[in-house]
Amino acid sequence: MTAVLSVLVLVSSALVAYNLYTKVDAAVQSSTADGSVADFLTPEALEGEATGAVNILIAGNSVDDTGHTGATLTDSIMVAQIDLTTKKLSLVSIPRDLWVTVNGESMKLNAVYTVGGMSLLQSTVEEITGLTINHQALINYAAFKNMIDAVGGIDVTIDSDDPRGIYDPMIGFRIASGEQHLDGTQALLLARSRNDPTYDGRIAYGLPNGDFDRATYQRKIAEALLTKVANTSTLTNTSKLSSLFASLSGNVDSNFTVSQLRRLYDLSKEMTATQSISIRGSEKELLLANYTSYDGQSALIPAIGVGDYAQIHEYIFPMIHHAAT
Repeated sequence: MTAVLSVLVLVSSALVAYNLYTKVDAAVQSSTADGSVADFLTPEALEGEATGAVNILIAGNSVDDTGHTGATLTDSIMVAQIDLTTKKLSLVSIPRDLWVTVNGESMKLNAVYTVGGMSLLQSTVEEITGLTINHQALINYAAFKNMIDAVGGIDVTIDSDDPRGIYDPMIGFRIASGEQHLDGTQALLLARSRNDPTYDGRIAYGLPNGDFDRATYQRKIAEALLTKVANTSTLTNTSKLSSLFASLSGNVDSNFTVSQLRRLYDLSKEMTATQSISIRGSEKELLLANYTSYDGQSALIPAIGVGDYAQIHEYIFPMIHHAAT
């Protein structure tokens, strides 16, 4: 009887391991440029490491939200730089409303992906920031929520100037100031919140700078998620590893290989400092100005003129001086 039981346990374990492997393998293959889940055991250098820094374009849209208009627009655009020398992670937000010209056509930055995919968005962000982008990832709502839930949620400090915290009546989200533990749904709502006017008299509060404040919390969320992944025994916890990879399936499109994802994970555990950057500039010297396009859209342009990113380059460079250019 003991022998039979042992065989059954072994067979069951093998089946569970096989099912887990095939499930995770399908997930990583749908989200990466090359490799299988087995390649996660062998790190591969990221593009740009030889320069001392790796720049990653991260864009978010809501194609999985059937009730969301403009779902293909990339309303979240960020460059994450990993500095291999200083062990510093820099998160640079690029405003979605920046007015740009691509292929002879003018539009907001968040629309660039809809006409030329991540390749065109990458080249446009490179022009704006002066940085060479080495890797890219497009993430939808489901991946965002599921990744956060897979690691047990994140901790984010809400530091609103309003004593009530943050309230966005347009999406029905309210949160108090102070340190808050967020699950995936709450984090997504925070990442989407801004002080848009309503049509029924409800008054938003806590994000007086609109999209700029929203981008600030998007960077906070990204930092908190990275910290949680780096400090969680993800690789030794089969359930968490499976959940993390499953969250990517069909929800992330990147040019990382599976082995490069492992390298990215290892580097994340080495980072000792994080800095958050907005290309808006300082209150004393704003780098962006309001603009109304020829077709009446409210947008942003560089303060020194449409398409002139010289000041933005000069602002960014001293803060991330190991930039891969």
